[in-house]
Amino acid sequence: MIRKLFILLALIFSVTYICNAQGRYKININASNNKAIVSSVDIAANNTNICVSMRGKIIIDPNIGGQPAGDIAVTYYDQFDGPNNIGKLKAIGDIAVTYYDQYDGPDNIGKLKSIDKLIFTYYDRFDGPDNPGRLKAIGNTKITYYDKYDGFDNIGKLKAVGNVTITYYDRFDTSEAMGVIKQINGNSPNINVYRLQGFNADNN
Repeated sequence: MIRKLFILLALIFSVTYICNAQGRYKININASNNKAIVSSVDIAANNTNICVSMRGKIIIDPNIGGQPAGDIAVTYYDQFDGPNNIGKLKAIGDIAVTYYDQYDGPDNIGKLKSIDKLIFTYYDRFDGPDNPGRLKAIGNTKITYYDKYDGFDNIGKLKAVGNVTITYYDRFDTSEAMGVIKQINGNSPNINVYRLQGFNADNN
């Protein structure tokens, strides 16, 4: 009986740990009729909510636990941190923000690398010629795109974010125009999918 109780407690602890780990960030996908993009990531760290746009904007929640964003100390990289990231956000309170530099290789210099413990990775020359510079993973959530091995109709389009997959009509479908989103399948507690009539990817 005691052994069963210990097993139950261990299971509860494991599930709680996983939920907390997954709850640290949520990836937002915007999808219209014929395109889908990872638009932003919401991060909860040290009682602070942060929204990171994939266009490079970092927004602090205007009111967290009664503390206005204006009361959170924000610091920026300067000349004493080296020449690479001068003027870029360095920390939000005690939450560190880092960027790729020459020591990470030449491919993704200047791109966002981490906020708190959440790591952003990107495709580079070692992943082949198809997706250099594109987002490869957020934390342990992998991001993939259609390539030549999927056929030639939808190369470059978003294919999967974690266990959420996006399929498109191709030349073998006659019911819809080629390239239109056919299905979005999968469900994950740290991924939100927003179906929109249309959106400007440059403004996300």
